[in-house]
Amino acid sequence: MSSVVERYQALGEHVAGGRQVVMTDVLDVPATELRQANEHDVALLLLLGELCARMAGGTSAAPVVLATADKYVNTSFFYTGRILPRTRELIELLDRAVRERSFDLLVEVADHLSQGWAKYADSMFPSAFARLAEETGLEGKPESFSRVSFVLWRDGLDAAAENDPERALPLFRDSLERYRKYGYYADASWLHTDLVIAHLLAGRKEEAHAELEAQRTYVEKVLEAHPVVAPEAGRSFAFHLGDVQSGDYSTFVESAALRPTELTRRDRELLMRYVRTSEFLISACRYGVQRDFDAALDTFSFGWGTYQQSPYPRMFRHLADRYLESPEKWNVHLTAYEQWHRMLRTYRVRVRPNVLIDTAATLHDRLKYAELHTCASLVLLDTAVLHSRLHGRGESVDWITRYLPDLRPTLPDILGAVADYLQAPRSTERRQLLSRYIGLRAGHLVPEFLSLDLGEEQLPQPDRLEVTLYDRLLSVEGVTVHENAPQPLIDTLRVLGRDFSESVVQGTAVPFLSAAELSDRTNRTSAALAQTVRRFRSACQERFSEVTDYDMAQDAVIQGRPGYRLNPQSIHRFTEYSTEAV
Repeated sequence: MSSVVERYQALGEHVAGGRQVVMTDVLDVPATELRQANEHDVALLLLLGELCARMAGGTSAAPVVLATADKYVNTSFFYTGRILPRTRELIELLDRAVRERSFDLLVEVADHLSQGWAKYADSMFPSAFARLAEETGLEGKPESFSRVSFVLWRDGLDAAAENDPERALPLFRDSLERYRKYGYYADASWLHTDLVIAHLLAGRKEEAHAELEAQRTYVEKVLEAHPVVAPEAGRSFAFHLGDVQSGDYSTFVESAALRPTELTRRDRELLMRYVRTSEFLISACRYGVQRDFDAALDTFSFGWGTYQQSPYPRMFRHLADRYLESPEKWNVHLTAYEQWHRMLRTYRVRVRPNVLIDTAATLHDRLKYAELHTCASLVLLDTAVLHSRLHGRGESVDWITRYLPDLRPTLPDILGAVADYLQAPRSTERRQLLSRYIGLRAGHLVPEFLSLDLGEEQLPQPDRLEVTLYDRLLSVEGVTVHENAPQPLIDTLRVLGRDFSESVVQGTAVPFLSAAELSDRTNRTSAALAQTVRRFRSACQERFSEVTDYDMAQDAVIQGRPGYRLNPQSIHRFTEYSTEAV
């Protein structure tokens, strides 16, 4: 066996009754093999090894398991300090479950292990736990090891995304019960919001309000039991909004301990964000107000990089369809976070000052309403930097000054960095000061700042455009070309965009599609396709001339000879977000 993954597979065969292995041979992993392994794979190997060692009345393999863990800590660059400490606790809990002959403790081990691991239910662990329980004489249902809180939650999300609240509700309740029992405070608060959504999907506003009160009471009790601690150097937060990943492991729990005993101010704010999401959702559904829908969307998703790929856009879409008078005017993908990202992209196409300022003011108002005050201040500072670079520091200073009463108490250090940047000459010093601003800004969960060319005299030359479909809204480099794109254009971009994305992944040349091929794949005539592309090019050029100082080339997005394709010389990325079945 030459890798951690192969050793794990050998243990899986052992559990399934195939070839039997000597535990010490499998678990005593050389440091040379550990160096290239990700932490989650190492954790799975060690925990499965301890489970196997305990089967058939065997003794603990903890000494060799912990020695291997120490080797990984001391020799691997990929050690994060989060996953293995939790694994050590799980091994201790597993040994305690065997000593005390406790089915409930064994289920708790399975529940902790499964968090953030999408492939848990299909792994060897559920059957390994069930076999150990049976051999140890523990009474309980074997399915308890597969129907863990994380699996129940994901099944509930699938049901809610399919607009089936009656199926989602019991799954969410069972998941919430376990999360509360095992001390996952942020997950429990989140599950309360999921229950609020499910009740609203079913049209039960009073039950949703009762769930909000239960959520508020739960969070208040958690906060009372955990006084605020100041974040110190090296201390991790208990919770993280945005995926923390290692291999197949992807979770929002940042704490290295199973039951965090300390919460920072940021942890407390995150718990309250879920409460505010529920409040905004209930208000939005009660009164049909789009502003409250926006606030719920932003409070819930801001800073979560993979929100768009989750089931939640479909869930919010179902709520809007049920409660908004004009649901088609509300886009579940255009969160404040995504709008901010688009605003930053428009710098590269030299967006005009009035458009930049209007976008920033709208975002600032939206974020303040959602009570994301730090983010509301940061979007203004980003705008001041971009505006000064594109249109001169004088007007930029005049504009940002009106917001000083909000900025000074909220972000004094970052405000100072921007003030230094705006006063610096266009030189190396200016680039260094910009780097300081970007470094301070990086401590907040906000979109990545596009720093390229900001310290140079020459304005940016856009050659790496982003083309994005947000359901029916078409965006090119942050500029909205169509609020409601024609279906023939959507079909064309989907085909060309998927070919483009596949070629990027494979590292091959982007293929041209003949008119006949594209016609066949879009179910449109060649003449209709030619007209669609011609109108699209015209719309791009017209829109860019209105809001930017960038002269869009006719074939910057879609090339038309000798066939059709997205132009690889100017397109950086094609992305499609959709709540529709495609």
